[in-house]
Amino acid sequence: TGATYSDVYNLDLKYEWFLERGEIISLAAFSKTIKNPVNRVVAADATGTQRYFRTGDQADIYGVELEVRKNLLTNSDDIPVLSVGLNAAYTNTKQDLKDIPAGEDNTFGTSFDRDSDNLEGASPIIVNTDLNYSPVFGNYKPKATVSFSYFSDRIFSLGAGSLGNIVEKAVPTLNFIWRNEIGEHFEANASVMNILNPDISFVRENTGVGDITIREYKLGVNFGLTLKYKF
Repeated sequence: TGATYSDVYNLDLKYEWFLERGEIISLAAFSKTIKNPVNRVVAADATGTQRYFRTGDQADIYGVELEVRKNLLTNSDDIPVLSVGLNAAYTNTKQDLKDIPAGEDNTFGTSFDRDSDNLEGASPIIVNTDLNYSPVFGNYKPKATVSFSYFSDRIFSLGAGSLGNIVEKAVPTLNFIWRNEIGEHFEANASVMNILNPDISFVRENTGVGDITIREYKLGVNFGLTLKYKF
């Protein structure tokens, strides 16, 4: 294909409340307009090849975002010992679709049986949250963090012709990290990543016989242990 640049126009409005030390509540509304959006498209032929195209003239995006950082427990020096954080966003996307003829600018062409769709790669709902515990016991300063993230179903590749989209299904992720500063030089860290070990799956929609899973796998749970010495 030819050059695949898009022009993006942003508008953001945000209101922030600063509470106690290290605490914040933020509420934002945003919108984006993308001229000549580029999407991954799966070919409507036996190869199922995926290519990137300028699939239309414009994509419109708007949404809201909430961010919270709150101290649940502080020590006598007003330093946070237990805190929680949350970032959540809802996004609505819509783009127009048009046929792309093969020619001078495009080695390959494609077509669609619809005139609009959601934007490839955009999840309507995204959530990130964490809980942090960081007490101080003399020279021993541990910090434990539990974090959780989630994204809802999102288009992985637009279906061309009469093919349905390939959709990446929602994935929740839970991690635990434990950092230990011992004195001025030693640090021992442990982690357990991807604790829930969810299915990573991709399905094709609108097949005429329901959604069909075309790929599914697990990433596995990852255990880590490190020991550091600072000179």
